[in-house]
Order: sequence, then structure tokens, then C-alpha cells
Amino acid sequence: MKEKRIITQNTDKNTSFPIYMSLLLSPNEFNYLYEKNSDKEEKEKIKSVLIPIDENIELADLCLDLNIKEILNENLTYTPNYEIIGVPYMVIDKDEINLDIVIKTTSNIKGWSSRESFHKASLSLKKENDRLIGTKTFTSKDSEKVIDFAIGNYEDKLKEKKYFKKDKKISRILFKNFDNVTRFNFIYSFANDFKNIMTFDEITDISILPDDSKIDDIPTELKEFLNNVNDLNLKGKKLQDHVFITQIENRKFIQLKSIKLKYKFDKIGCDGNCVIEFEFPEKTNMESSEFQFNISNLSISKKDKELISNSSITKKINTALNKHKLEKFEDYRFKEE
Repeated sequence: MKEKRIITQNTDKNTSFPIYMSLLLSPNEFNYLYEKNSDKEEKEKIKSVLIPIDENIELADLCLDLNIKEILNENLTYTPNYEIIGVPYMVIDKDEINLDIVIKTTSNIKGWSSRESFHKASLSLKKENDRLIGTKTFTSKDSEKVIDFAIGNYEDKLKEKKYFKKDKKISRILFKNFDNVTRFNFIYSFANDFKNIMTFDEITDISILPDDSKIDDIPTELKEFLNNVNDLNLKGKKLQDHVFITQIENRKFIQLKSIKLKYKFDKIGCDGNCVIEFEFPEKTNMESSEFQFNISNLSISKKDKELISNSSITKKINTALNKHKLEKFEDYRFKEE
């Protein structure tokens, strides 16, 4: 699209695709855009929320009744292009509270072979002393919105029952929780081996934003390189050897936005590899952008495909990454006074 000098400010497909349809795009170009958008939506993204609670409350008491459809009616001032399938409710599974949601989205774009699509989302809550560790899993912006509305309602109910810890608030991993160096160190900390699951292979993609607030302090050589650059996206092999990674002294002048890492499986029951993207995804309000990761590619050797499923591997990977993420967040975040 950039080559054709076509830019749209709104990334919502119901708004942007009618515009694309009116342009002189070939069928192949149009199908490419649609498939790329669909593929991006269907990948599971993972985010975390930390909910402070009274340590003495039992897990069963924290499994509350949430009416998702009623919650949406209270929060939305418009009719959405999606609907909730079934009646989602919280359930306890072993030591976790789980909420699973499926939405059916109806596209307003005419001409697709199918105007309906289904998207899953879930919220998993695990009690750890005086907090609930929440894991949000979603496949589209709409499904994430539904989960966020549910979390807001859940917070209100916890406060009504006096289960919510006084003078505390829900925490998320946000761009503004770090300075440039600690944010860089936090994201780059994933470029490591995860015992008995996967070993780090290489960095394949890096996305960097110059920090305009430090323009006067940037070393001359770096300033010349970043001159007139709004954002910088690097793709390649072994980018861990690139100067943006190796020159530690420059990290305070740049904002690391996203990184893609390739891993090889290790003692997980099969041979293969995966590529995982770690990012702060927002393009406009970066300060409030919420950290997420997603497995953008997962490949299992042909001989092992019948022995182990993608879902079981994904679950092991997500568990390890979530644990690492929360540990490193505590290490690198701005400390609360």
C-alpha cells in the first residue's frame, strides 16, 4: 500500500476495506490485504493483569457471576458488529478461575465469501498471595474489548464485596512503566533459553522509535543515523549482532517497540521451531500501550506431528513466557512509592 501511496488512518477493517475496494487494486493485491488482516486477527495474543485482593479470601469466593451480555449493554453506546455466543460464565478448574468467550463478528464489507467470523477470548485468574494473576488471551480487538469490559465489571464486584485490596489498583504492563533502558532490557530479556522448552536462536525483527525528548543528548553519529526517522523497522537474520542491540550506551536514546525472536524446541517432545513477537502494539497512544506477545509461527517436524499437538506446545510456551514476563516486570518496572 505504501508503494501505491495509499494510507488510511483507521485500521479497523470495516472502515478501511471499503476504501480499498474503491481503489484501483488488482484482485491479488486486494486478497493479499484481506488475508494479511485475517491472519493477524486469528493469532492468539497474550496480555497480563494483576488484581490486588485480600489475601484471606478463598479462590471459590472469587469466582463471581458475570453477565457478559448485560455488561456490554451497560458499556456500549452503539450497536457493535459482534455478538456473544452462548452464556459465558466463570468456572474453577483446579487452581484457576477461567472465563471463556466466543464472539461472532459480522463484517459490513460486501463481497466477501463469508461475512461472519468467530473469535475466541479468555481470562484466566490464578491466586498468588494477595493478588490475582490474570492472563488475557484474545484473537481480535473486539474479543479483547469484551474481556476488558468483563475485567472492569469483575473489579467493581470485588470492591462491592470488599475483596479488592484497599487503596490499590489493577496493574498492567504498560509502555510508560519503564524508561528507555529498562524497557529495552525487559523486552530483550526474552532472548534467552527456556529450560526444557526452547532455546533462543536469533532475532529476526526489531522495531524502534527515536526518543524525541532526548534529541539534544543523542550522540552525533546516532543522531545523523536517526535524522528524519519516525520509526525504524529492521528485518534480517541474527539481529542480536546489530549495533542497536550491541551498543548498550545507545539504549537510553531509543524506544524499543517490538522484537521478534526465533527459538528451537528443546526437550519438549518434538523437533521444530517457533517465532514469537513481543511488542507494545499501539501506534498512537504509546504511553498506555499494553505489552503483549504472540506466537507468529510454529513449525513441528513432520515425524513428530502425530505425537504432539500445536495446542499442547503453545500452552507450555505461554506458561513459561508468562512466568518470565511477570518476574522481569517486577525487576525492571518503575517502583511504586
